Amino acid sequence: MTVQTWHVEISAEECARLLASAVVGRLGVIIDGRPQIFPVNHVYDAVSGCVAFPTQPGTKLRAALGWPFVAFEVDGLEPDDKGGWSVLVVGTAEELTDPDQIRVLAARRHALWVADQSAHWLRIVPATVTGRRISAVRVTKRHGRRAPEV
Repeated sequence: MTVQTWHVEISAEECARLLASAVVGRLGVIIDGRPQIFPVNHVYDAVSGCVAFPTQPGTKLRAALGWPFVAFEVDGLEPDDKGGWSVLVVGTAEELTDPDQIRVLAARRHALWVADQSAHWLRIVPATVTGRRISAVRVTKRHGRRAPEV
């Protein structure tokens, strides 16, 4: 018996739904020429198609704004534990300064980490959004062909 995995591309609509359903994602930036990844408590803005999150002044903020592209990823497991999914957003980071826009986003965010008054809000304007599901199935070999195990 072996396990086979399949990768299936996720539609843009499903990517948007998964981005909106996830509470925590990971921001990938370049610092001193090396990749770094930071967990962020984000919100997905379906109107603009952007991911937004607060961050404190410092390394993450400088790196996100100082490089042409950033990456953002969310992922999860399927309820049956037979697979998972991943959505990747690649784009540019911009600082949000409109207090009304920040207030709306902050109200929609499921706050795990507190963002105080010194926080800067960033949004990732996507150049690409891609996603895939990964499924695993146990298989047995029957008469020279593989068949799903029952």
